[in-house]
Amino acid sequence: MTYRIGIDVGGTHTDAVILDEQNVLHAKTKVATTEDVGGGIQEAIRVLLAESGIQPAQIASAMLGTTHCTNAIEERKRLSKIG
Repeated sequence: MTYRIGIDVGGTHTDAVILDEQNVLHAKTKVATTEDVGGGIQEAIRVLLAESGIQPAQIASAMLGTTHCTNAIEERKRLSKIG
């Protein structure tokens, strides 16, 4: 069986879930969003795998929500200049 991870990084919390091929929920978590964003994502994945017992090799895909990114663009905060 394979699984999918869904992650939504918000301004204060990062929510994450593991679903199987039939969309059955196997684990969920809410952790604090970190300043570097990646740290909160890593913590959420660590918690999901620990609570579910699912091995990383069983994860077929991961989806990342865009709340944090969308808010940063709309509010024009914490953006780096590019191009």
